Amino acid sequence: MLGYRSLLSVLCSLSVASAMIPIEIIGNRFIKPAVDASDAGEVFFVTGVDYQPGGSSDYQDSNPTDVLSDPEACYRDAYVLQNLGSKVNVIRVYTVNPELNHDECMSIFNSAGIYVMIDVNSPLSGESLDRYNPSKSYTYSYMERVFKMVDAFKNYPNLLGFFSGNEVINDETSAAVDPKYLRAVQRDIKQYIENNANRTIPIGYSAADVLEDGLREATLAYMLCSIDGDEDDLSKSDFFGINSYEWCSGVSDWASSGYGELNKTISNSTIPVFFSEYGCITKTPRTFDEVSEGVYGGLVNTLSGGLIYEYSTEANDYGLVEIASNGSVTIKKDFDNLKSQLENSTIPTIYSDEVSKARIVTCDKDYLESLSSVFDADFDLPEAPDGVEDMILYGANNSNVGKIVDVDIRASNYTIFDTDGTEITSAVISVASTNTINSQTGTSESGSAHHPSTTSSASSSSASSVSPTSSSSRGQGNRNAQCAGLLSGLTVVLLALL
Repeated sequence: MLGYRSLLSVLCSLSVASAMIPIEIIGNRFIKPAVDASDAGEVFFVTGVDYQPGGSSDYQDSNPTDVLSDPEACYRDAYVLQNLGSKVNVIRVYTVNPELNHDECMSIFNSAGIYVMIDVNSPLSGESLDRYNPSKSYTYSYMERVFKMVDAFKNYPNLLGFFSGNEVINDETSAAVDPKYLRAVQRDIKQYIENNANRTIPIGYSAADVLEDGLREATLAYMLCSIDGDEDDLSKSDFFGINSYEWCSGVSDWASSGYGELNKTISNSTIPVFFSEYGCITKTPRTFDEVSEGVYGGLVNTLSGGLIYEYSTEANDYGLVEIASNGSVTIKKDFDNLKSQLENSTIPTIYSDEVSKARIVTCDKDYLESLSSVFDADFDLPEAPDGVEDMILYGANNSNVGKIVDVDIRASNYTIFDTDGTEITSAVISVASTNTINSQTGTSESGSAHHPSTTSSASSSSASSVSPTSSSSRGQGNRNAQCAGLLSGLTVVLLALL
């Protein structure tokens, strides 16, 4: 009889569906590794949209589907997103059910070259931290759902990262009680990933852009620092998102938007900072001049891109497209305007060996209190709820562990209409060869890596101006995500037989 390790080796040698190489982090930049490990990777600028058709308020645990479990909708929307232009590479999904199968949708978006960022929470009671009562909502059942979310998505190479929270801190009251619980949740998630996943998965926070009481600057400083200067502090954020609506297209400019002040705030960040939401609707249709002039213009040396809010038109009327009750999609003028701005944006090519490794910033209570008198700069984090440490060690028993699967490259059954009402035919995504690479080829060499191309490369100074040199926060690449899925499935079977 084959031993456990031998059986695992056989399983891992089986052919698996092809996928993109996971995104890593060096210093204050996301990095897309080169296909050939002897080549330098490139800085990865987040360029995409927030994606929650139906809105988070439409979510219920009892629903038979969520936004990443309906393949026909994913075929439709992957094509529409590709039509925004070749720069589009990320969607953010706010609410999904960890018990549902997301293999086809994640594989469709992978084929389209789109990475996915997932919020681990939901708007339902008990499925997120209560911003005004975090101690009562930081529970075993809450963390169990969070860990099951990790299990459901950990083996998709196009998972860019998880958001631990969204705008939990948004006023003086929440700032006085929430910070240490956010870091405790991040600590628990990272410990769970260390024990139950086969690659490092970035964990970060999506912040409300609150300038009052110095909350924006204080929140960033609190989330990125290392307690006691510990290089391996798992509670700190790997990235930081800002939900920013300061620049209203057609109304604002660099001077009036506050982007200059934001540039100063994030200039010394030691982790990637990007807009997890942006796209003010004071004036419609939106012209999105903040895209080319701000995000990929004046902020390009400090900001790592951004996600436009949002894909589909919901009650707040922010959408780029309209989704009818029959599932058909109509593209809006906002979509065309955003596409034009992205086409006119020059995103620099910066190689990974031009990016400075991040220094370790030791948490400083006095410094944080100088930024905000209402922010709770407490680094004595709460212990995990009873039973959570056992889950971290032995898993949350979620049998729904996702994996990339082979999908047909075809059009959706839903109809897509252009802005003039013309039906778009042959709406089939295009698949680049780099979307079907399971892991890097070749061997990483010591010393300087090769640059596969020298076209439009930015200077080293622009890449490293944000982060001083010291230790790296680079994540480990996923060299075989499918193997972990087989391992998890095998473990479930073995436990059931014991």
